[in-house]
Amino acid sequence: MEFLEIVLHSLKHPFVETLKMSPIIFLAYLFMEWLEHSGSDKLEGVLKNSKQFGPLWASALGLLPQCGFSGAVAGMYATGTVTVGALLAVLLSTSDEMLPVMLGAGISATTIIAILILKFFVGVVIGFTADFVLRRKGKTEEEHIHEFCEMERCSCKDGIWISALKHTLKILAIIYIVSALLHFAVEITPKDTLVSVLNFPVISQVVATLIGLIPNCAVSITLTQLYVDSALGISPLLCGLLANGGVGLLVLFRVNRNLKNNLFITLTLFLSSLVFGTVAGFIL
Repeated sequence: MEFLEIVLHSLKHPFVETLKMSPIIFLAYLFMEWLEHSGSDKLEGVLKNSKQFGPLWASALGLLPQCGFSGAVAGMYATGTVTVGALLAVLLSTSDEMLPVMLGAGISATTIIAILILKFFVGVVIGFTADFVLRRKGKTEEEHIHEFCEMERCSCKDGIWISALKHTLKILAIIYIVSALLHFAVEITPKDTLVSVLNFPVISQVVATLIGLIPNCAVSITLTQLYVDSALGISPLLCGLLANGGVGLLVLFRVNRNLKNNLFITLTLFLSSLVFGTVAGFIL
């Protein structure tokens, strides 16, 4: 592939993916704006009571082939609307581009369903465990949408629609720029080099998990395509796919000012993906 073609592809594909997730991101911000300005006490009570089931619905949501959901949940986590368990669940279960690539390549339905069940199961287990441990320690999320809006320099005069649109455009611009750069890096990396690194004895699962943490849809496409081409084993594939939560981590580090908290979530995501992916690789 010529250099100019690589550049154009690196600009075009992330742009299309960013457009696809824009309605989801916008609706999430619109919902948070509505809660801040006119949300009823009754609805807020329902949301607080439903937090205990967050990892369950978040894991189910992540299975849909769209990385925008993880970004939306990350934004909601930054405002305290959902728990850390829900965020971890959607990051672990997000299938992103894995599903359409496997379907297009004719991978057996049994394998695809097994991977989806694994991602859902790991998301639920880690999500509920994280929430349980934090509740035992007395660390629960408090809603702080107002502080979030102050950080983002929102204006009440704008109204919820304009404010939500401003939030959306800011985060989409960052997602697109970072995604384009990461996509370019993946494109210029020789396939043989990537295959040799991902299949390096002993540490292949660790390397695949680290690569999976890169918040970009090109990662899930690359890992899945390598598996389809029989250039990547099932174990490193599972580790990488579990760790790859779409743009979730990118949005999280953008909107959540607690760096220590963000690093804890990233480490939990890494360890969970590595352990469950490695173990499941011996079973599947």
